[in-house]
Amino acid sequence: MDTSIVVSLHVLDWIVIAIYVVIILYIGYYFSKRSKGFDDYFMAGRDLNAPLLVGTLVSTFYGLDTLFSDSEVAFFEGISSFFAYALPYTALYAVMAFLSPVFKEKFPEGTTMQEIAFKRYGKTAGVASSIASFLYSTNTMEMMGIGFLLRLTTGMPFWVGTLIGAIFVTAFTWMGGLWAVTITDFIQFLIMMVTIGLALVIGWTAMGGYENIMVGLENFVGEDAEYYFQIGAGYLTPWLLLVYSVTAFAVLAEPAFFQRIFASAGPKEIKKAFTAGIPMWLAFDWAVTFLGIMGAAAIGLAIIPEVVPNEALFAVAGQYLPAGVLGLLIAGVFSAAMSTADSYFLVAGGVIGYDIYKGVINPDADQKQTERMTKIGVLISAALSLALAFFFERILEVWVFQATVIITTCIIPVYFGTFSKKPPKKIAGTVATVFGLIASVIWYIWTNFFGVYDEEMEVYIVKIGDVELWQEYGILIITPIVLILYLIFNKLGKETMELKGDE
Repeated sequence: MDTSIVVSLHVLDWIVIAIYVVIILYIGYYFSKRSKGFDDYFMAGRDLNAPLLVGTLVSTFYGLDTLFSDSEVAFFEGISSFFAYALPYTALYAVMAFLSPVFKEKFPEGTTMQEIAFKRYGKTAGVASSIASFLYSTNTMEMMGIGFLLRLTTGMPFWVGTLIGAIFVTAFTWMGGLWAVTITDFIQFLIMMVTIGLALVIGWTAMGGYENIMVGLENFVGEDAEYYFQIGAGYLTPWLLLVYSVTAFAVLAEPAFFQRIFASAGPKEIKKAFTAGIPMWLAFDWAVTFLGIMGAAAIGLAIIPEVVPNEALFAVAGQYLPAGVLGLLIAGVFSAAMSTADSYFLVAGGVIGYDIYKGVINPDADQKQTERMTKIGVLISAALSLALAFFFERILEVWVFQATVIITTCIIPVYFGTFSKKPPKKIAGTVATVFGLIASVIWYIWTNFFGVYDEEMEVYIVKIGDVELWQEYGILIITPIVLILYLIFNKLGKETMELKGDE
């Protein structure tokens, strides 16, 4: 991969970044000394209030995947990026604002989403949903994003930057647990929102506003560029729009969200946090979308050289932000990666330590044993994240795979298991989770190794006769089958799980 530097940093920028890194590591070290066991390490004592929850929820679900992917689509397709990706997610955040208190009330002693599958359907369903959550919680997108970011600012090879990012985030998560993650998420949330906003306002003004940006876009595309400010554009076909919109349903099975729900001080706190976070999510998405559009215009105006699409946002920022402020932006971008990566490393560790080790292997494990196995799970997740980062070539491809796994495996059993008036049948959840997991993994192996890669559309396509199946279509094919299987086996099955503990 090209190692040219896209964003040149002043020594003052590096000082700002160094200060940020030291503060983050100190917080991780400080909370490592306070941890008294698994509940402290993984659940922050189940005492998170609304302000802390707002910071950790908003920053966790907006990382470098949003910065790179949304700005890349906006670079080509304009505001369609917002309507294709951001809007469906925001709508489902609103849904979670109403549903999250129900989960907290029904499972007051709950710890993970997959624990619901264990309680409602037994070990097989619990393990299958745990595997899906572990795959979903690998930090492949964030590790790739950090590798890209360090390459842009230092010129180091992508793989070196990815390795450095993995080591840093793993060390921090290992030390501090959820308290450290939450406190730093709050800091990272503030840095991220402020710096992205500054980049947008300063850059938009310096480029001459809407009229001059339109001139740049027309120069860039060589034709009328009005479509940049229209909802439908370019390669975003109705089917592809549907696929990307359906991936938003991953929000309903988001393992990090469920961890925060169960770690909250109460149902009202988590509802307040989701409600307050919605306008912040919307604002961040709009800012990233317009920065992507500005990147294309800046190339058309010869303000920046022609760079690859997901680098344009940073090239624009590097052009206009003064020394120190640019360093704060880079720290903010790194914060975006950190806030997501540390949360998911911790969640993935909980799958190993709590769901698998304590839930299946050693039910009598004490707090310290469970915490130790959770930390081992963090290391396993880091190793898998690195491996997948070098397997996948596109961040968006990673996201669609992970969304497919979590949606097809978890949503239907977990929500029927929580909201059904009658106790669900054990076999229904078992069949649904196992089929969803196996089918989604096989689909991606099949399309990757037997599909044809379309360079223009940047997708794998499998042809069956005259029908072309894109890799992204797996989520549309598998999910309805899982629903049908669940309904059939829930009708035919007899055995239900005896409810324990929470109800």
